[in-house]
Amino acid sequence: MSHRQTFTLCILMLWMAAARAESTLEYQVAYKGVFSAGATLRIADVRLGSRHTGGKSGLLETRMEASSAEYPMIERLFPIRYRFRNWTETGDASPLLGFETYQHTRRHRHRLYLPDDSELGVRRYDLLRGAGMEQMTQLEAGVVPSTKVSDGRLLDRLGMLQRLRRQALQEHSEFHFDVTNGREWLKYRVRVEAAQVLQLDGVSVPAWKIRFDGAEPDRRGDWQPAHRPLYLWLSQAPGPIPLRVDARHGIGLFRIELKNAAGVERLAYTGS
Repeated sequence: MSHRQTFTLCILMLWMAAARAESTLEYQVAYKGVFSAGATLRIADVRLGSRHTGGKSGLLETRMEASSAEYPMIERLFPIRYRFRNWTETGDASPLLGFETYQHTRRHRHRLYLPDDSELGVRRYDLLRGAGMEQMTQLEAGVVPSTKVSDGRLLDRLGMLQRLRRQALQEHSEFHFDVTNGREWLKYRVRVEAAQVLQLDGVSVPAWKIRFDGAEPDRRGDWQPAHRPLYLWLSQAPGPIPLRVDARHGIGLFRIELKNAAGVERLAYTGS
């Protein structure tokens, strides 16, 4: 996995964190490794939020944006613009209705994925070429497109995390999920490694340290590691929120951490 893919996956591990009624959580992304001479370098900001769309179906739209706009050196070397959105029905089952990926770095991609009857479980639309615009407009307006609706077993990575957060977590709990990233199926093993007290901005926050191991099929159909293990820290309070994500790569460590941790008790997740 390239360092760009590692960074993207690290961002996606936080794409679950928005709360109801357009409340927003803010994070900062840092890198430490060979390209920073071992120093910690801040490279981007992340904003997470969600809203109820209204409309006929009253969908829940979760949104994540990452940008390096406030970091001039990164803007010159490798400007970062990512957006991910997910639409689900409200309620505990939250079946997947579609998800969007947007990337504008040195590459420009904008895609919409909707559930279908294919082996992968989703159909990809290239929004830069105009495909899927009608369905995107429908989702944004709270209308379910006239396509197949997931039966709840289909998960994108956001859906995996949302489902995990509804579990009764305890040390050594283990969960298994089948996940699509829009291109292939992945199998995830998720394990609660330990209960820890995380220090954020001088604030002690009880947290669960959770390990994610992803596997993907090779050309022979054998399952191989898709990336190095990723670690997520979730607050232990009811309505847990992500506090930190660590993703290691050959070039170094990517870390995303919650800003303004002093108010973490008031940031408990209340979304559907």
